[in-house]
Amino acid sequence: MVREGKQHKREHPRPHCLTKFQSPKDRDRHARAVHEKWCDYKCPHCSSLFAHKGSMVVHCKTVHERRRDNKCPHCSSRFGRAESMQRHCKAVHKKVRAHACPYCEGVAFGEMGTLNRHIDTVHLKLRDHACPYCKGVAFGTNQHLNTHLDTVHLELREHACPYCPGVAFGTKSTLKTHIKTVHKKRRDHACRYCPGVTFGTRGNLAQHINLVHLKLREHACPYCPGVAYQTKSNLTKHIDLVHLKLREHACPYCPGVAFQTKSHLTRHIETVHEKRRDHACPYCPSVAFGHKSTLKKHIETVHEKRKDHVCG
Repeated sequence: MVREGKQHKREHPRPHCLTKFQSPKDRDRHARAVHEKWCDYKCPHCSSLFAHKGSMVVHCKTVHERRRDNKCPHCSSRFGRAESMQRHCKAVHKKVRAHACPYCEGVAFGEMGTLNRHIDTVHLKLRDHACPYCKGVAFGTNQHLNTHLDTVHLELREHACPYCPGVAFGTKSTLKTHIKTVHKKRRDHACRYCPGVTFGTRGNLAQHINLVHLKLREHACPYCPGVAYQTKSNLTKHIDLVHLKLREHACPYCPGVAFQTKSHLTRHIETVHEKRRDHACPYCPSVAFGHKSTLKKHIETVHEKRKDHVCG
């Protein structure tokens, strides 16, 4: 309730945001934290930033102290806040998706805030949270930036895969996606244009549609005529790898051998030095390969007798 004689004159800075509030104070606090990106509180344990002290306290309790006192009555998930658990039940178990995206056919979300973030990052291409260490890398939300800082730069990998020795992830959701797609082989997201083509995540499906069917390549390479990429980060990787010849991850066993990314270095060590061959051919007894792409090429050329390259 607004006191008599006082008026709230501040307009909402983002006209597409449809989130409603009970009071101007709540609306201002939302605008300050979400749209104006004011983050006055830094976590004393990590690089995470927050707009409200209460959010930082909850972060410390749930992330660093591992306290999640609110257990979901339907599954094993636990939450630091009761309202987070209630939102989880509503969206995950009751399948309530009341907030439809006005741009994506058939895409809806359980919360208005999630819809707004989707519009910001996917349709408006807003990346307001830049990584202070990676050139050209930015994120749509502060949470995604913090996750990137913790996993990539601080190398925090606290969620270990129970099936892959030595493989761990920075977030529980990434681990769940890994288990679902790699070990359970689930591909729940089908392309409506390609019969039989499915993907493990909605994001991979969206990338496929944008790249293959919509031909979206908005980030052109300034050095290569006709070469463009779907995301700015992929363009930056291309420039660093092809034109700047950056190889920051050196192999400890091979003199003078280095790689652009840590994952490429890890794959090199596993296949070349540790002789790991995790991808077995289903037709050849005892034949296996270090890379899934090599196995695929082997099957196509040796067993399927494919000859896709025509001379002239």
